[in-house]
Amino acid sequence: MAAFQVSVMWLMANGYAPTITIASNPILFIAGLVLLPIWSAFHFYWAHRMLHVPFIYKRVHSLHHRNVNIGPWSGLSMHPIEHLVYLSSLLIHCVVPSHPVHLYFHVIYVGPGAAMTHTGYEDLLIKDRRRLALGTFYHQLHHRYYECNYGNQEMPWDRWFGTFHDGSDEGTKTTRARKKRMHAGNR
Repeated sequence: MAAFQVSVMWLMANGYAPTITIASNPILFIAGLVLLPIWSAFHFYWAHRMLHVPFIYKRVHSLHHRNVNIGPWSGLSMHPIEHLVYLSSLLIHCVVPSHPVHLYFHVIYVGPGAAMTHTGYEDLLIKDRRRLALGTFYHQLHHRYYECNYGNQEMPWDRWFGTFHDGSDEGTKTTRARKKRMHAGNR
């Protein structure tokens, strides 16, 4: 992650990546802070779907899926190629005009994201009240069934693209049927 961040910062500092300032474009500056989490979630969904293509899965992503009972370290347990794919969302700053603050925000958003979605806990409870939704049951289902919940819980990509599993028996049946159809098509 540091290599991506340093590289993009160097490109920005040397005029190879488009930059803005708050003064030059305050609307784009604020929009960047709002849109970067949406971009990150979109990128993660499709990059994760790509990692499940059988050829790539077998050689790269299967290492991560050896973690069936997930915990924070399993979120970071990836093949080096998978790290490159995951962190490639930062390359948006090489194309879309942004400020170094956007890059820092983006790094902070994606950096702990993998660990947070693999905590092994659904929520952070304080005095029996839900204080922070960690959403790991959502991703736990992905590690259990593989062909569902590719994205993050914050964005509805899985619902929109038909890969959502809610943990119900009906969700399991739907996911298994989709998996059978996919594997039948790969023969």
